[in-house]
Amino acid sequence: MRRLNLAAGVGAIALLAGACNVTAAQAASPLDDLIAPKAGNSACFTRVYDADHLHNNPKQTTTAMVVWLTYDKAYGDPAILALGLGIGISRKGDSLPLFAQGGCAWDERANRDTSDRRMIEEFKKEAGGGCMMSARPDVFDVLSAEEGGYLILDRGKDSDTLVVYLEDYLTMVKQADRAKQLDITFGAADRVFLLRRAAAKDCDFVERAMTR
Repeated sequence: MRRLNLAAGVGAIALLAGACNVTAAQAASPLDDLIAPKAGNSACFTRVYDADHLHNNPKQTTTAMVVWLTYDKAYGDPAILALGLGIGISRKGDSLPLFAQGGCAWDERANRDTSDRRMIEEFKKEAGGGCMMSARPDVFDVLSAEEGGYLILDRGKDSDTLVVYLEDYLTMVKQADRAKQLDITFGAADRVFLLRRAAAKDCDFVERAMTR
């Protein structure tokens, strides 16, 4: 299997974000509890909602979410590690999952934009793992310089739980037609997700969607 081509892709997203890279000298962050900052490390987090949950939350359209985090090898001078994120989302009424990719880093002002406005109201903190998503989540093509949405990662109550906070949209693709960009909107019931650590094999389909 070809390794995820995020060395250039996430690096470009990182430059857009202004701080989506980590160096060896950077202070430890809660993200380190989820995935140690070392080249080649990866972590998988998943959540599948059962029928009872969806029945009790009828406005929620997300039926499953998978997040694959991976540190690519250091690059540049000085050497920088890039934390890549691949996300797969399944929704009601759609048999095929949606995918996006981005670059993440812990940021003390992750929830503030350049005008000091709160970016994600559901996230009540300031510091978090800010992830700038690609406007073209297809690592086979030249990465678009446009933003494709934003999300924030935070550690849950322990090192095996990940909380994902979404903006109201992401630009995503389906594996069968990566050239077609889909602007996916998320209502109030689809903004905050608690995922648990899973086996690496549970993220295989996300990795395949982004590396083949």
